[in-house]
Amino acid sequence: MDKKYWEEYYSTHRQVNEPSLFARFVAENYAGEGEKDLIELGCGDGRDAIYFNKQGLNVTAVDQASGQIEYLEDKFKDQSGINFVCGDFTQLGTEHTYDLVYSRFTLHSITESEQARVLNWAYNQLNKGGLFCIEVRGKKNELYQKGTQVAGDPDAYIYDDHYRRFLDFEGLCAQLKGLQFSVEFAQEADGFAPFKDTNETFIRVVSRK
Repeated sequence: MDKKYWEEYYSTHRQVNEPSLFARFVAENYAGEGEKDLIELGCGDGRDAIYFNKQGLNVTAVDQASGQIEYLEDKFKDQSGINFVCGDFTQLGTEHTYDLVYSRFTLHSITESEQARVLNWAYNQLNKGGLFCIEVRGKKNELYQKGTQVAGDPDAYIYDDHYRRFLDFEGLCAQLKGLQFSVEFAQEADGFAPFKDTNETFIRVVSRK
């Protein structure tokens, strides 16, 4: 969804910022010791992928914004253990397995059917004991129901020129459990991603295969 929007956005937002609070939370509480393979679904400006790599993880960072991926590939070409891939994270292959699948602010950018495909893919491609780490907008988020509702989807809206679908917290946890994930952390609260003068409510879930 919104490939053109994000291509244009990152064409003027090339800088790599500090890692998100979620990336720090995952690294400090779940990444553990030793070499691990992580894939990020929708890496954006690359800040979390680069942070995880600096923590000693082997990182594959996927995003559909080709210009941003080219920029990141060039900027970090001498940094080992990180691979930037231009692609649709809802259509990934099955040739690799991972210890962590990381998705921050990306599941709300895709449709419900695409989400189901991604969750199934994550379970299948995770090694035993691997973690699926999600931070996403839910129905308690302050932007819920703002903008123009997307036809056929009562929880999706076009606002600020791009698509957002707001997930149901209990529904997401149930979907993960239905795939045989063990949910180790699940909360819908503010304080996860304060930005400038805002402190919106987000869903944060860490589940284990």
